[in-house]
Amino acid sequence: MIFVEYGLDFDNNRFGFGKSIEIENKDGTEYRVKKSVKLKNKRYYFRFWIFKKVFVISRNGFEIKSKNRNNLKVVFGIEGEEI
Repeated sequence: MIFVEYGLDFDNNRFGFGKSIEIENKDGTEYRVKKSVKLKNKRYYFRFWIFKKVFVISRNGFEIKSKNRNNLKVVFGIEGEEI
């Protein structure tokens, strides 16, 4: 799966705002890329990561997750497969 996120993300953007592209392999490993990608089978979501809690709002509903590290993110995301 590929995740393209736009918004406030101090973890991956030097000045806070920007675009981040993450590729997640089937074995669970992830890496970030700088190239542009075209996606199919798109799903959209909003993600709010405040300290160790992550709140996700998508078509599937509302979800709360816990992380091991603190962060601050407010992003609009697109999930899909590369064309």
